Amino acid sequence: MNNFRKYFSPLGFAIVVLSLLSSCKEDLKDIFDGKDDDEPKPKKIQIISNDEFGYILTDQNNQSLYFFAGDVSGVSNCNGGCADVWPSLIGDISDFKIDSNYKGDFGTTTREDGELQITYKGWPLYYFSPEADGVLEAPGETQGDGRGGVFHIAKPDYSVLLGRQAVEEGGEPVTYLVDDRGVSLYRSINDGENVSNCAGGCAGVWPPFKASESWVLPSSLSQNDFDTLEREDNLGPQLSYLGNPLYFFTPDDGIRGSVLGQGGAGETFFVVEPAQ
Repeated sequence: MNNFRKYFSPLGFAIVVLSLLSSCKEDLKDIFDGKDDDEPKPKKIQIISNDEFGYILTDQNNQSLYFFAGDVSGVSNCNGGCADVWPSLIGDISDFKIDSNYKGDFGTTTREDGELQITYKGWPLYYFSPEADGVLEAPGETQGDGRGGVFHIAKPDYSVLLGRQAVEEGGEPVTYLVDDRGVSLYRSINDGENVSNCAGGCAGVWPPFKASESWVLPSSLSQNDFDTLEREDNLGPQLSYLGNPLYFFTPDDGIRGSVLGQGGAGETFFVVEPAQ
C-alpha cells in the first residue's frame, strides 16, 4: 500500500481519472452525433481519374460503373441472369450527391421490376459482379470493361459508343456505332475512302458527324480505325471509321436508338457495324 501511494500520488490519480472521463465524453459525443465507423457512406456518383481509362464514373466507394450497348434505346435490357452479373445502380437522383457540373446528364429509367435505375446521358448504369453472386469487384477495379464487346466502363467524355439492337424489322440484333448519347451513326456506299460525296441537300438530311481534335472510344474499338477528313463545305472536319465518313440522319431527331436511316436514300445509307 505504501508503494502504491509512493508511485501513484493523488495528483497522478486525478490526472488518470480526468483522462478517462474525457475519453468517455468523446465516445458519448460520437454516439449522440451519430458517428459510427461502420455507418455507410452517403450515396454519391463521382467522376474520378483512372490510370487506364482516364475519367470514369464510380460510386462513393469507388466501385466502377458501366454502360451496356443493349440499352441503346435508354431502357434497361439487362434482366434475369444478366442482372446477376451486372447489378443495377438503383435509386432516385435525389438519393445521390452529384457534382452540379454534371448533374444535368443524370436521370432515371424504370426497370421491368418497377425499380428506378440511374442513367448517365441516357445510359443505365451497372456494377460488375464477377461470380454473379452479388459480390462486386473490388473498389477501383475495372474488370467488367469490354465484356462481350457490349459492356464498357462508364466515362463522361466518350466521342463514340456502341449500341446493340435489331435495326431491321424481324432482324437479329447487330452492334453498331452511336454517339455518346446513343444517337445512330451511318455510312454511305456512295462515298470514297475518307471522301464524302454527300453535300448540299444531302448533307441537310445526313449531317456529317463532326470530329473533335481527339476522340475517346470504348476499349472494343481501335483508335487506328478512325480518321478525320476535310470537306469542301463548312461542315467538317468529319469523323470516319475504316475510311467511311460518318453521318447522322435528320429524321432520327437526335432520339437515342432510332434507326430510321437504315437503308435510306435508296438503300445507300446504313448503320456502321464495327470490324470483327
